[in-house]
Amino acid sequence: MRRLVALAVVALAALGAAVASAVVHRPRGYLAPVFSSDGSAVFVVVREVRGLVLGFGYEGVSPPAHVRLQRDRFRLVRLAVADGREERVLELPPSPLEGSTIRSYRSGLYGSARAALRPDGAAIEYEVAVTRPDQPSSTTFVARGRWIPGGGQRSLPVWQAGSPGMRGPHASQLSGALEVVAVRGGAPMPCAVVLLAQEPGRSRPLVETEDCRSRFPDGYDVPSVSEQSSRSTIERSQLLASTHERLVAEARARGLSEGDAALEAVRGMQRLGLYPKPTQVVAHEIAASEAREPIFDITDEEFDVGLFSDLRQAIEQPGTPVGKHSGRYVIHDAFETSRRLNAHLGSGATSFLVRARGKLWRLRIERP
Repeated sequence: MRRLVALAVVALAALGAAVASAVVHRPRGYLAPVFSSDGSAVFVVVREVRGLVLGFGYEGVSPPAHVRLQRDRFRLVRLAVADGREERVLELPPSPLEGSTIRSYRSGLYGSARAALRPDGAAIEYEVAVTRPDQPSSTTFVARGRWIPGGGQRSLPVWQAGSPGMRGPHASQLSGALEVVAVRGGAPMPCAVVLLAQEPGRSRPLVETEDCRSRFPDGYDVPSVSEQSSRSTIERSQLLASTHERLVAEARARGLSEGDAALEAVRGMQRLGLYPKPTQVVAHEIAASEAREPIFDITDEEFDVGLFSDLRQAIEQPGTPVGKHSGRYVIHDAFETSRRLNAHLGSGATSFLVRARGKLWRLRIERP
């Protein structure tokens, strides 16, 4: 009898703890903020959730929480840079998670959501994705569309199972010295949209929740949110694109074909240190008396069937580094040279001798 009473007490205590932990959450998150084409406004996707959370869901401490998503809505809004005034421009249909129950830890209480916006003149291309943490695998739903001011769009997007296509930081996150950042304050979703300035003291939030306000009481300066800034990534991407475009144009101006201009631009990017330098091979003619390394005889037939094209190019351009063939040389049934040379290079050797076209060559491998 005492055992039954004890079990009943434990069960009631567990039930009481579960009931006590049942809380209705109404979080709001801000996703993928970008500047409008003229820099006067910021477009951002706002997510609003209402969920009944049962359980604690602290990873490593308690089991996952059960969350009943009573409401899950996304909308596109426009925030004026001057004063943060908000204008709702598009309301998406309820997400596929609305009305469902999920099990998750605190970091993903409402499933995960991501968005991407791309300004195109006055219009905005948008993509919103939400993932339900199913078992054994999760399911992602995506809604895509194009919003045009004044004209809107003919029909609302449809949520479909799939994968997001727009990825990575985008140049529209920058406008001169300003960067727009969706700040994470420890909540499952970003809780503020901040104009982050390179000049200290000029950063300010356009919109924020109480969570972000409490976590950043001294403001959103660069040091406070530096790990969430994408400026360096975006500026490097812009540098790579503009430099590559310039090098291609210069090569075309010298009369190179489209393909040769593209190859010359790649080599130029490597010389500038903007692209990683490849492993190269350089050939120098030597006298037979200088031979101190294994000699590999390569016949014209081997060159003719496509073997050792990099070595052929090297000996045709003595002293000029050429791109080294990556990996092992192809084994041909009629020849043994590839097998022997692969074994030699596989031992860590960085030079070897080749007898070809009636001459002896020392080939040296130069790694970046």
